[in-house]
Amino acid sequence: MIRNVYLDTEFIPTDPTTGGLISIALTDNHGRDYYAINANINLPDVAFHPWLGKHVWPHLPKNNASFLDHFHPDVKPLAQIRDDITRYFGDHEPAHLHAWYGAQDLCRLHSLWGNDWSRMPEDIPRWFHELQSLAWQAGDPKLPQQDGGEHHALADAKYNRRIHEFLLASPALPCPTCTGTGGDHQIGCNNEAQP
Repeated sequence: MIRNVYLDTEFIPTDPTTGGLISIALTDNHGRDYYAINANINLPDVAFHPWLGKHVWPHLPKNNASFLDHFHPDVKPLAQIRDDITRYFGDHEPAHLHAWYGAQDLCRLHSLWGNDWSRMPEDIPRWFHELQSLAWQAGDPKLPQQDGGEHHALADAKYNRRIHEFLLASPALPCPTCTGTGGDHQIGCNNEAQP
């Protein structure tokens, strides 16, 4: 069976380096979650950015001085995030990665290894399924609303999972293996998870 993993990141748009990664989250179809905040982010670039300051900064753990709380368990150095993500993908069956408008998310994931595939563990997905494209294939249906936590990477990754499950059940979305739609497959089709 395919393991579907859903990715979301928050990042400083003008900083494509790992210093621009604010947070990263993964969740899968079994409910296994991973969430980390980059201990090395440039805090003023987040707190004083008009959009990030309003939408992302409030989700980050802060100490009494309103600085990032480096003692919070979610705040981790990049080396630990890299090791954690390597274990997250390596400890389970091969994964299909999914994201919503996910090109930047995939780049931020790969940047943990300097965007060097020769250094990146082979279990880390090299490509992803674009959920926005899947929504288009399903006829752009009205999607379920997010229950809260928008722009918190883990809440958004979980919402990506919810979107994917919703779209897979769409009567307009054909199975890529057989001619079944809406999650119904022809007899003999073993495709339990669509892209």
